[in-house]
Amino acid sequence: MASAYRSVAALLVSVFLLLSGNGLLLTIIPLGARAHGHGEIEIGFLGSAYFVGMLIGAVINPAAVRRSGHARAYTASVALAVIATLGFAVFHQPWAWILFRGVLGFCFAGLYATVESWLQGKSENAVRGRVLAAYSVVQYAGWAVGNQLIGLDEPTSFTLFSGAAALLAAAILPVMITNEDPPERPASPELPLRWLWRTSPIGIVGVFLIGAANGPFWSLTPIYAAGIGLTSGEVGTFMTMLTIGSALLQIPIGRLSDRTDRRAVLVGLVVATGLIEVFLALAGPLPRMLLYGVGLAIGSVLATQYYVLVSHVNDRSGPERAVGVAAVLLLAYCVGAIAGPVTAGYAMSKLGPGGLHVHNAVVHAVLAAYVIWRMLAASAPPATVSAAPARSPN
Repeated sequence: MASAYRSVAALLVSVFLLLSGNGLLLTIIPLGARAHGHGEIEIGFLGSAYFVGMLIGAVINPAAVRRSGHARAYTASVALAVIATLGFAVFHQPWAWILFRGVLGFCFAGLYATVESWLQGKSENAVRGRVLAAYSVVQYAGWAVGNQLIGLDEPTSFTLFSGAAALLAAAILPVMITNEDPPERPASPELPLRWLWRTSPIGIVGVFLIGAANGPFWSLTPIYAAGIGLTSGEVGTFMTMLTIGSALLQIPIGRLSDRTDRRAVLVGLVVATGLIEVFLALAGPLPRMLLYGVGLAIGSVLATQYYVLVSHVNDRSGPERAVGVAAVLLLAYCVGAIAGPVTAGYAMSKLGPGGLHVHNAVVHAVLAAYVIWRMLAASAPPATVSAAPARSPN
Protein backbone atom coordinates (compact mmCIF):
# COMPACT_ATOMS: atom_id res chain seq x y z
CA MET A 1 0.00 0.00 0.00
CA ALA A 2 2.84 2.41 0.88
CA SER A 3 4.56 1.77 -2.45
CA ALA A 4 1.30 2.44 -4.29
CA TYR A 5 1.00 5.82 -2.55
CA ARG A 6 4.64 6.71 -3.26
CA SER A 7 4.23 6.01 -6.97
CA VAL A 8 1.48 8.64 -7.26
CA ALA A 9 2.58 11.16 -4.58
CA ALA A 10 3.68 13.89 -7.03
CA LEU A 11 0.49 13.46 -9.01
CA LEU A 12 -1.59 13.88 -5.84
CA VAL A 13 0.26 17.09 -4.92
CA SER A 14 -0.51 18.39 -8.40
CA VAL A 15 -4.16 17.41 -8.02
CA PHE A 16 -4.34 19.32 -4.71
CA LEU A 17 -3.14 22.54 -6.38
CA LEU A 18 -5.39 21.97 -9.36
CA LEU A 19 -8.49 21.44 -7.23
CA SER A 20 -7.67 24.39 -4.97
CA GLY A 21 -7.99 26.57 -8.05
CA ASN A 22 -11.09 24.75 -9.24
CA GLY A 23 -12.65 24.91 -5.76
CA LEU A 24 -12.35 28.68 -5.80
CA LEU A 25 -13.86 28.80 -9.30
CA LEU A 26 -16.69 26.49 -8.24
CA THR A 27 -17.94 29.16 -5.83
CA ILE A 28 -17.02 32.46 -7.47
CA ILE A 29 -18.41 31.62 -10.93
CA PRO A 30 -22.09 31.21 -9.90
CA LEU A 31 -21.88 34.02 -7.32
CA GLY A 32 -20.10 36.27 -9.81
CA ALA A 33 -22.71 35.48 -12.45
CA ARG A 34 -25.46 36.43 -10.02
CA ALA A 35 -23.65 39.68 -9.14
CA HIS A 36 -23.42 40.53 -12.85
CA GLY A 37 -27.19 40.07 -13.17
CA HIS A 38 -27.37 36.63 -14.80
CA GLY A 39 -30.70 34.86 -14.15
CA GLU A 40 -31.18 31.46 -12.49
CA ILE A 41 -31.85 29.73 -15.82
CA GLU A 42 -28.71 31.31 -17.28
CA ILE A 43 -26.74 30.14 -14.25
CA GLY A 44 -28.20 26.66 -14.80
CA PHE A 45 -26.93 26.76 -18.39
CA LEU A 46 -23.60 27.95 -17.01
CA GLY A 47 -23.40 24.72 -15.02
CA SER A 48 -24.47 22.64 -18.01
CA ALA A 49 -21.87 24.30 -20.24
CA TYR A 50 -19.14 22.94 -17.98
CA PHE A 51 -20.33 19.41 -18.59
CA VAL A 52 -20.86 19.96 -22.33
CA GLY A 53 -17.18 20.84 -22.41
CA MET A 54 -16.38 17.75 -20.34
CA LEU A 55 -18.39 15.64 -22.77
CA ILE A 56 -16.32 16.87 -25.71
CA GLY A 57 -13.13 16.47 -23.73
CA ALA A 58 -14.01 12.90 -22.77
CA VAL A 59 -14.26 12.00 -26.47
CA ILE A 60 -11.04 13.74 -27.52
CA ASN A 61 -8.79 13.04 -24.53
CA PRO A 62 -7.93 9.34 -25.19
CA ALA A 63 -6.42 10.24 -28.56
CA ALA A 64 -4.47 13.11 -26.95
CA VAL A 65 -3.03 10.79 -24.29
CA ARG A 66 -2.10 8.20 -26.92
CA ARG A 67 -0.36 10.81 -29.06
CA SER A 68 1.42 12.83 -26.36
CA GLY A 69 1.49 10.68 -23.23
CA HIS A 70 -0.08 11.31 -19.83
CA ALA A 71 2.24 14.11 -18.64
CA ARG A 72 2.10 16.25 -21.79
CA ALA A 73 -1.68 15.85 -22.18
CA TYR A 74 -2.06 16.88 -18.54
CA THR A 75 0.13 19.96 -18.99
CA ALA A 76 -1.72 21.09 -22.12
CA SER A 77 -5.08 20.85 -20.34
CA VAL A 78 -3.80 22.94 -17.41
CA ALA A 79 -2.46 25.66 -19.73
CA LEU A 80 -5.79 26.02 -21.53
CA ALA A 81 -7.66 26.09 -18.19
CA VAL A 82 -5.49 29.03 -17.04
CA ILE A 83 -6.41 31.00 -20.17
CA ALA A 84 -10.13 30.35 -19.72
CA THR A 85 -10.00 31.30 -16.04
CA LEU A 86 -8.54 34.73 -16.82
CA GLY A 87 -11.29 35.24 -19.40
CA PHE A 88 -13.93 35.41 -16.65
CA ALA A 89 -12.26 38.51 -15.22
CA VAL A 90 -12.19 40.32 -18.57
CA PHE A 91 -15.58 39.54 -20.13
CA HIS A 92 -18.82 39.74 -18.13
CA GLN A 93 -21.53 38.84 -20.67
CA PRO A 94 -23.53 35.64 -20.03
CA TRP A 95 -22.52 34.13 -23.39
CA ALA A 96 -18.84 34.71 -22.63
CA TRP A 97 -19.08 33.10 -19.19
CA ILE A 98 -20.93 30.13 -20.66
CA LEU A 99 -18.20 29.78 -23.29
CA PHE A 100 -15.35 29.97 -20.75
CA ARG A 101 -17.17 27.55 -18.45
CA GLY A 102 -17.41 25.11 -21.35
CA VAL A 103 -13.68 25.47 -22.03
CA LEU A 104 -12.95 24.73 -18.37
CA GLY A 105 -15.10 21.63 -18.62
CA PHE A 106 -13.15 20.52 -21.69
CA CYS A 107 -9.88 20.99 -19.82
CA PHE A 108 -10.97 19.22 -16.66
CA ALA A 109 -12.29 16.28 -18.68
CA GLY A 110 -8.75 15.81 -19.95
CA LEU A 111 -7.31 16.32 -16.49
CA TYR A 112 -9.65 13.92 -14.70
CA ALA A 113 -9.43 11.20 -17.32
CA THR A 114 -5.64 11.48 -17.46
CA VAL A 115 -5.23 11.46 -13.67
CA GLU A 116 -7.69 8.62 -13.09
CA SER A 117 -6.22 6.42 -15.82
CA TRP A 118 -2.76 7.22 -14.38
CA LEU A 119 -3.93 6.07 -10.94
CA GLN A 120 -5.62 2.97 -12.37
CA GLY A 121 -2.42 2.04 -14.15
CA LYS A 122 -0.47 2.30 -10.88
CA SER A 123 -2.86 0.33 -8.63
CA GLU A 124 -4.09 -3.26 -8.38
CA ASN A 125 -7.59 -4.51 -7.54
CA ALA A 126 -6.70 -5.21 -3.89
CA VAL A 127 -5.79 -1.56 -3.21
CA ARG A 128 -7.71 0.30 -5.94
CA GLY A 129 -10.49 1.51 -3.66
CA ARG A 130 -8.01 3.01 -1.20
CA VAL A 131 -5.85 4.64 -3.87
CA LEU A 132 -8.89 6.28 -5.46
CA ALA A 133 -10.12 7.23 -1.98
CA ALA A 134 -6.81 8.99 -1.26
CA TYR A 135 -7.13 10.78 -4.60
CA SER A 136 -10.65 11.85 -3.69
CA VAL A 137 -9.52 13.11 -0.26
CA VAL A 138 -6.89 15.24 -1.98
CA GLN A 139 -9.52 16.61 -4.37
CA TYR A 140 -11.87 17.68 -1.62
CA ALA A 141 -9.05 19.06 0.51
CA GLY A 142 -8.10 21.23 -2.46
CA TRP A 143 -11.71 22.33 -2.94
CA ALA A 144 -12.00 23.19 0.76
CA VAL A 145 -8.89 25.37 0.62
CA GLY A 146 -10.08 27.04 -2.59
CA ASN A 147 -13.50 27.83 -1.13
CA GLN A 148 -11.93 29.62 1.81
CA LEU A 149 -10.10 32.00 -0.53
CA ILE A 150 -13.40 33.62 -1.53
CA GLY A 151 -13.18 35.84 1.57
CA LEU A 152 -10.17 37.68 0.11
CA ASP A 153 -12.26 39.80 -2.26
CA GLU A 154 -15.59 40.14 -4.07
CA PRO A 155 -16.60 37.20 -6.33
CA THR A 156 -16.34 39.45 -9.41
CA SER A 157 -12.81 40.65 -8.65
CA PHE A 158 -9.74 40.11 -10.82
CA THR A 159 -7.86 39.13 -7.64
CA LEU A 160 -9.83 35.92 -7.15
CA PHE A 161 -9.82 34.86 -10.79
CA SER A 162 -6.10 35.53 -11.17
CA GLY A 163 -5.46 33.65 -7.90
CA ALA A 164 -7.37 30.65 -9.26
CA ALA A 165 -5.33 30.84 -12.48
CA ALA A 166 -2.09 30.89 -10.48
CA LEU A 167 -3.08 27.76 -8.52
CA LEU A 168 -3.93 25.96 -11.76
CA ALA A 169 -0.58 26.92 -13.28
CA ALA A 170 1.31 25.72 -10.20
CA ALA A 171 -0.25 22.27 -10.65
CA ILE A 172 2.08 21.65 -13.62
CA LEU A 173 5.24 21.70 -11.49
CA PRO A 174 4.99 18.45 -9.47
CA VAL A 175 4.18 16.39 -12.56
CA MET A 176 7.11 17.88 -14.47
CA ILE A 177 9.77 17.32 -11.78
CA THR A 178 8.81 13.87 -10.46
CA ASN A 179 11.08 10.87 -11.05
CA GLU A 180 8.10 8.51 -11.28
CA ASP A 181 7.22 7.45 -14.80
CA PRO A 182 3.60 7.72 -15.93
CA PRO A 183 1.85 4.61 -17.31
CA GLU A 184 2.55 3.59 -20.89
CA ARG A 185 0.52 5.25 -23.58
CA PRO A 186 -2.66 3.31 -24.47
CA ALA A 187 -2.39 1.18 -27.58
CA SER A 188 -5.69 2.45 -28.98
CA PRO A 189 -7.63 5.70 -28.47
CA GLU A 190 -11.02 4.05 -28.96
CA LEU A 191 -13.86 4.52 -26.48
CA PRO A 192 -14.94 0.96 -25.53
CA LEU A 193 -18.60 1.95 -25.05
CA ARG A 194 -20.21 -1.23 -26.35
CA TRP A 195 -17.71 -3.46 -24.58
CA LEU A 196 -18.19 -1.64 -21.29
CA TRP A 197 -21.97 -1.81 -21.60
CA ARG A 198 -21.73 -5.59 -21.97
CA THR A 199 -19.20 -5.84 -19.14
CA SER A 200 -20.77 -3.46 -16.63
CA PRO A 201 -24.09 -1.78 -17.52
CA ILE A 202 -24.43 -0.75 -13.89
CA GLY A 203 -21.31 1.36 -14.35
CA ILE A 204 -22.63 3.38 -17.30
CA VAL A 205 -26.16 3.90 -15.96
CA GLY A 206 -24.94 4.50 -12.43
CA VAL A 207 -22.36 7.09 -13.44
CA PHE A 208 -24.97 8.83 -15.63
CA LEU A 209 -27.34 9.17 -12.65
CA ILE A 210 -24.54 10.25 -10.30
CA GLY A 211 -23.71 12.98 -12.82
CA ALA A 212 -27.38 14.04 -12.98
CA ALA A 213 -27.27 14.63 -9.21
CA ASN A 214 -23.69 15.84 -8.69
CA GLY A 215 -23.77 18.32 -11.57
CA PRO A 216 -26.53 20.49 -10.09
CA PHE A 217 -25.38 19.87 -6.52
CA TRP A 218 -21.94 21.42 -7.04
CA SER A 219 -22.97 24.11 -9.53
CA LEU A 220 -26.20 25.28 -7.85
CA THR A 221 -25.54 24.79 -4.14
CA PRO A 222 -24.01 28.31 -3.86
CA ILE A 223 -27.30 29.64 -5.31
CA TYR A 224 -29.29 27.46 -2.87
CA ALA A 225 -27.21 28.74 0.05
CA ALA A 226 -27.60 32.39 -0.99
CA GLY A 227 -31.32 31.80 -1.54
CA ILE A 228 -31.85 30.68 2.06
CA GLY A 229 -30.16 33.81 3.39
CA LEU A 230 -26.44 33.03 3.70
CA THR A 231 -23.97 35.85 3.10
CA SER A 232 -21.09 35.43 0.63
CA GLY A 233 -18.73 34.50 3.47
CA GLU A 234 -21.26 32.00 4.87
CA VAL A 235 -21.73 30.50 1.41
CA GLY A 236 -17.97 29.95 1.26
CA THR A 237 -18.03 28.34 4.72
CA PHE A 238 -20.96 26.11 3.76
CA MET A 239 -19.16 25.00 0.60
CA THR A 240 -16.06 24.33 2.69
CA MET A 241 -18.09 22.16 5.08
CA LEU A 242 -19.41 20.22 2.08
CA THR A 243 -15.92 19.62 0.79
CA ILE A 244 -14.53 18.68 4.21
CA GLY A 245 -17.43 16.25 4.61
CA SER A 246 -16.66 14.90 1.15
CA ALA A 247 -13.19 13.90 2.35
CA LEU A 248 -14.18 12.46 5.74
CA LEU A 249 -15.30 8.98 4.69
CA GLN A 250 -13.25 8.45 1.53
CA ILE A 251 -10.61 6.18 3.12
CA PRO A 252 -13.04 4.17 5.32
CA ILE A 253 -15.47 3.72 2.41
CA GLY A 254 -12.61 2.83 0.05
CA ARG A 255 -11.37 0.21 2.53
CA LEU A 256 -14.89 -1.17 2.99
CA SER A 257 -15.44 -1.36 -0.77
CA ASP A 258 -12.15 -3.27 -1.16
CA ARG A 259 -13.45 -5.92 1.26
CA THR A 260 -17.09 -6.37 0.22
CA ASP A 261 -19.48 -5.96 -2.70
CA ARG A 262 -18.96 -2.42 -3.95
CA ARG A 263 -22.55 -2.33 -5.26
CA ALA A 264 -23.98 -2.88 -1.77
CA VAL A 265 -21.76 -0.08 -0.44
CA LEU A 266 -23.05 2.17 -3.22
CA VAL A 267 -26.70 1.46 -2.37
CA GLY A 268 -26.12 2.38 1.27
CA LEU A 269 -24.46 5.66 0.30
CA VAL A 270 -27.21 6.57 -2.16
CA VAL A 271 -30.03 5.86 0.30
CA ALA A 272 -28.32 7.91 3.03
CA THR A 273 -27.87 10.81 0.60
CA GLY A 274 -31.51 10.71 -0.45
CA LEU A 275 -32.72 10.84 3.15
CA ILE A 276 -30.61 13.92 3.89
CA GLU A 277 -31.90 15.58 0.71
CA VAL A 278 -35.50 14.97 1.73
CA PHE A 279 -34.71 16.52 5.13
CA LEU A 280 -33.17 19.63 3.52
CA ALA A 281 -36.11 19.99 1.13
CA LEU A 282 -38.70 19.82 3.96
CA ALA A 283 -36.92 21.38 6.92
CA GLY A 284 -36.98 25.05 5.91
CA PRO A 285 -34.42 27.54 7.32
CA LEU A 286 -31.95 25.94 9.73
CA PRO A 287 -29.58 27.41 12.34
CA ARG A 288 -26.17 28.00 10.78
CA MET A 289 -24.29 25.41 12.83
CA LEU A 290 -26.92 22.75 12.13
CA LEU A 291 -26.82 23.61 8.43
CA TYR A 292 -23.03 23.27 8.41
CA GLY A 293 -23.34 19.90 10.17
CA VAL A 294 -25.84 18.70 7.57
CA GLY A 295 -23.39 19.91 4.91
CA LEU A 296 -20.69 17.71 6.42
CA ALA A 297 -23.08 14.75 6.45
CA ILE A 298 -24.35 15.04 2.88
CA GLY A 299 -20.85 15.69 1.55
CA SER A 300 -19.54 12.53 3.22
CA VAL A 301 -22.07 10.24 1.53
CA LEU A 302 -22.53 12.04 -1.79
CA ALA A 303 -18.88 12.36 -2.74
CA THR A 304 -17.93 8.71 -2.15
CA GLN A 305 -20.40 7.26 -4.65
CA TYR A 306 -18.53 7.94 -7.88
CA TYR A 307 -15.26 6.28 -6.92
CA VAL A 308 -16.95 3.25 -5.37
CA LEU A 309 -18.67 2.71 -8.71
CA VAL A 310 -15.52 3.46 -10.74
CA SER A 311 -13.57 0.93 -8.66
CA HIS A 312 -16.27 -1.67 -9.33
CA VAL A 313 -16.04 -1.07 -13.07
CA ASN A 314 -12.24 -1.14 -13.16
CA ASP A 315 -12.17 -4.41 -11.22
CA ARG A 316 -13.78 -5.88 -14.35
CA SER A 317 -12.04 -3.95 -17.10
CA GLY A 318 -8.31 -4.25 -16.32
CA PRO A 319 -5.47 -1.68 -16.55
CA GLU A 320 -4.95 -2.08 -20.31
CA ARG A 321 -8.30 -0.35 -20.94
CA ALA A 322 -7.91 2.26 -18.18
CA VAL A 323 -7.81 5.38 -20.40
CA GLY A 324 -10.75 4.30 -22.58
CA VAL A 325 -12.84 3.17 -19.60
CA ALA A 326 -12.13 6.41 -17.72
CA ALA A 327 -13.21 8.40 -20.77
CA VAL A 328 -16.44 6.41 -21.25
CA LEU A 329 -17.37 6.80 -17.58
CA LEU A 330 -16.63 10.51 -17.76
CA LEU A 331 -18.74 10.69 -20.92
CA ALA A 332 -21.71 9.06 -19.16
CA TYR A 333 -21.21 11.30 -16.13
CA CYS A 334 -21.20 14.40 -18.33
CA VAL A 335 -24.39 13.46 -20.16
CA GLY A 336 -26.16 13.29 -16.81
CA ALA A 337 -24.45 16.42 -15.51
CA ILE A 338 -25.41 18.43 -18.62
CA ALA A 339 -29.12 17.81 -18.07
CA GLY A 340 -29.01 17.97 -14.26
CA PRO A 341 -28.30 21.70 -13.70
CA VAL A 342 -31.00 22.71 -16.20
CA THR A 343 -33.71 20.47 -14.72
CA ALA A 344 -32.64 21.34 -11.16
CA GLY A 345 -32.58 25.05 -12.06
CA TYR A 346 -36.14 24.70 -13.34
CA ALA A 347 -37.15 22.92 -10.12
CA MET A 348 -35.63 25.75 -8.09
CA SER A 349 -37.48 28.36 -10.15
CA LYS A 350 -40.77 26.60 -9.33
CA LEU A 351 -40.16 25.31 -5.79
CA GLY A 352 -37.59 27.78 -4.45
CA PRO A 353 -34.07 26.92 -3.24
CA GLY A 354 -35.20 23.57 -1.83
CA GLY A 355 -36.12 22.45 -5.34
CA LEU A 356 -32.46 21.48 -5.78
CA HIS A 357 -32.80 18.81 -3.09
CA VAL A 358 -36.19 17.61 -4.36
CA HIS A 359 -34.61 17.09 -7.78
CA ASN A 360 -31.61 15.21 -6.40
CA ALA A 361 -33.67 13.05 -4.03
CA VAL A 362 -35.65 11.79 -7.03
CA VAL A 363 -32.44 11.04 -8.98
CA HIS A 364 -30.94 9.14 -6.05
CA ALA A 365 -34.13 7.12 -5.56
CA VAL A 366 -33.89 5.99 -9.20
CA LEU A 367 -30.19 5.16 -8.78
CA ALA A 368 -30.77 3.04 -5.66
CA ALA A 369 -33.63 1.18 -7.35
CA TYR A 370 -31.54 0.45 -10.46
CA VAL A 371 -28.52 -0.86 -8.56
CA ILE A 372 -30.70 -3.10 -6.39
CA TRP A 373 -32.47 -4.41 -9.48
CA ARG A 374 -29.14 -5.22 -11.19
CA MET A 375 -27.87 -6.98 -8.07
CA LEU A 376 -31.01 -9.10 -7.86
CA ALA A 377 -30.89 -9.87 -11.59
CA ALA A 378 -27.23 -10.93 -11.35
CA SER A 379 -27.92 -13.25 -8.41
CA ALA A 380 -31.16 -14.76 -9.77
CA PRO A 381 -31.04 -18.53 -10.56
CA PRO A 382 -30.93 -19.46 -14.26
CA ALA A 383 -34.21 -20.21 -16.02
CA THR A 384 -32.94 -23.61 -17.21
CA VAL A 385 -30.26 -26.02 -16.04
CA SER A 386 -29.27 -27.36 -19.45
CA ALA A 387 -26.01 -25.40 -19.45
CA ALA A 388 -23.97 -23.37 -17.00
CA PRO A 389 -24.82 -19.68 -17.42
CA ALA A 390 -22.23 -17.08 -18.18
CA ARG A 391 -21.44 -14.58 -15.45
CA SER A 392 -24.10 -11.89 -15.41
CA PRO A 393 -22.89 -8.39 -16.28
CA ASN A 394 -23.39 -5.81 -13.56
